[in-house]
Amino acid sequence: MPLQFSPEGDAHQLSAVRQKRLVEIVRERGAMNVRDLGAFLEVSEATVRRDLSALERKGLLARTHGGVIANAIVGHDVPENARLKMNEEEKRRIAFAALDMLDGEETVLLDAGTTALTIALNASAKPNCTYVTTCLGIARALKEQGIKQHYLIGGAHHETNDSYTGSLTIAAIRSLAFDVAFLCVSSIDVHRGVISLGSETYALVQKEIINASRKNVLVADHSKFKAAAFACTATLDELDAIITVTELDLTVKEALLQRNLELKLV
Repeated sequence: MPLQFSPEGDAHQLSAVRQKRLVEIVRERGAMNVRDLGAFLEVSEATVRRDLSALERKGLLARTHGGVIANAIVGHDVPENARLKMNEEEKRRIAFAALDMLDGEETVLLDAGTTALTIALNASAKPNCTYVTTCLGIARALKEQGIKQHYLIGGAHHETNDSYTGSLTIAAIRSLAFDVAFLCVSSIDVHRGVISLGSETYALVQKEIINASRKNVLVADHSKFKAAAFACTATLDELDAIITVTELDLTVKEALLQRNLELKLV
């Protein structure tokens, strides 16, 4: 008796295999965008979006704007090496806009995060600033850029951000003052008007940074406006400016324009 094939059944089986592989990829890498997933799986972006919707309904993944993160780590920061690969072009635009904001002789706090790391990787554009950070990777980048005046605040090492936290870190920050702090976050909730981090431990450090800085500037790509995070560190009203990208949803832009802060879109 000849074999009979069911196109519908075959398609369902292929979809299940593809979705299983998609979950494995995201969990392995921490986070990915739709375009990269499509290229990796050799399917269209529309197919990826359908798969992501199905997987999100099952609670296996959490979608961000234009991408996805593994649901098991929604309440935590994605590992730095995975975050560095996400929205790289946007982070470069934001970094150059942040450096353009500086006169060139300020004391600048670079927060622990990949957007701040991108600023550090281009800090030779403003070599006479004094840079301070809690992030080991940022300190290395500043050294590689030939920045003579830079300081690394120590403490207990926090592996996710390659940064330092704890009472020693907080005590050091309280003894300092910064002209401007470029802040990184896991999440921006424009409706509640708050910024948040996945790590409660580092959130305590960021609160001290905000208190110690005369000007607080949030640097964030578009994905930060959709993700969820655990520990609130400040309200939007406590910030002086946000540097982000033109790709933001119109409703997000309108909500930010309602706030009493400078909004720079790049």
